[in-house]
This record gives sequence, structure tokens and C-alpha cells, in this order.
Amino acid sequence: MPREWHDRHAANVIEEPEKRRLYQRTAVDKKPYFMRVIYPALMNQYNTYIKNTNKNAMREFGMTVEELKAVPEAERTERQRDFLRYFDRSMPVGVSDCVMNRICRRIEAEFDGYIGRHNASTAFDYTIMKSGAEYSRGQLDAIVKLYENYCQRLRSFAVFTSYERVDEYDSFARMQEMRQEFVSECTKICPDRRALCDIVLDICYRRNGTKRFAWEMCGDEIIENLLERHGGELTFPEPDPEGDIVFAGERFTRKTIRIGGENEYRAE
Repeated sequence: MPREWHDRHAANVIEEPEKRRLYQRTAVDKKPYFMRVIYPALMNQYNTYIKNTNKNAMREFGMTVEELKAVPEAERTERQRDFLRYFDRSMPVGVSDCVMNRICRRIEAEFDGYIGRHNASTAFDYTIMKSGAEYSRGQLDAIVKLYENYCQRLRSFAVFTSYERVDEYDSFARMQEMRQEFVSECTKICPDRRALCDIVLDICYRRNGTKRFAWEMCGDEIIENLLERHGGELTFPEPDPEGDIVFAGERFTRKTIRIGGENEYRAE
């Protein structure tokens, strides 16, 4: 592909004036909007750009970029017009109304919120993860307070890491420290790990909130309960050229391994 097709700097040095103007107008120096789907790095770049620009718009104008665009042209201030011009010029992808972009937006609009709606209508019996141990009302109330504190700390930490640009390693280390702190507090309230597991499951899965607390506090117990319920057996697909399961152009066979005691490994 000729460089001047996709590089405006190359188009700017074309000597013939008429040809230079043509290439300056038609140079495609950005991947189109719909290609975000196949380029994860581009998707991340686009999402980050939109998120940061919306923050700036909210801070300066008290509205998102889309809300600002909805303001009639004649009613926008000069600063608002400059902001939108810069927004379009710095956009990391091409957002023109080409056929593929229109198809992409139509599909996105159709499936927007689909997973949330689907999950909301799908009943999940979380009791399959429970231990069946008894606990007191006092223990439940005390750990509910810890859960609410955990959720607040989690939200505050997310905002902090976003604004302070905390690196991934430091973020992980701090989350581990917070996890250990809450595990210690939970254990003081309920030393019985099986009963604690049931408490946090009842708290997290009976309300519309994060389930992370349950897995952070009692993940090992949850896995043990699931294994116990299934006789200690874990089933998974293993690559096998002769397998009867086909996925992504490859074949697999269902295998089962027994966890604990004398291990048994067999194909189903």
C-alpha cells in the first residue's frame, strides 16, 4: 500500500498541488471504528480515550461528550466547539458513517446490556457451594458490616488507582494486603471456616452486589465444597485428535481426575 494512502505526512510532501490536496483529503491514517473488535490494543486505546475525555467534559462542562454533542450548535460556547473539534481530531479510530461502522453500531445497540439482562433472568442456585454449617445471627450481622466496608474500600481503591496511575504490581500487592486484613477480621468473628463460607455466600449471593468478597474470603472452602458434592471428581476437556468434542477447529476428549485420596484418571 502506498504510504501516502495512510500517512498524512507522506501526503503533505507530494509535489503536485492537486494530487497533494486529494491525498490529504482521502488519507486513511486511522483504523475504522469497527476494527476495534479484532484489535484488543485498539479497543483498549479507544475505551481509554472515551473514558478520559468524558471525565474532562464532566469536569469542565458538567456533561458527557454525547450530551455536549446534543447541545444545538448555535447554543454551544466557543470553548465547547473547540473541545468537540479536538475530540474528533484526536479520536484514535475513524468514526465515519461507512457501511461497516454503521453495521457495527447497529449490532452494538442490539446487544447492549444483553449479558446483564440474560444473567438477571437466569436463576443460579448458589447453595451448591455451601458447607451446610450453622452460624449465629450475630456473626452474620458482624460480617455484613465487614462486607459493606470491603465494598467501600474496593470502590475507593479503584478510583485511587485510576487517578494515581498505580502500577499493576503495586496494585496487586495492596489488594493482597487488604484481602489478608479482611480474612483476619472475618476469622475473628467466625473461626469455623465452613460456617464462615456459608455466611459470606448468603451475604453475597442474596443481594445484587460484588461476589468477589465471597471468593476472596472463602475461595478454598467453596472449591472444596464443590469437589465434595461431586465425589472429588474434576472433569475437563483434553486435546485429542480423535476426540468427539470439536471447538475452535480442534478436537478434545472429556477427562476426569479424582482429587484427594488415591488419584484416578480416566476418560469418560
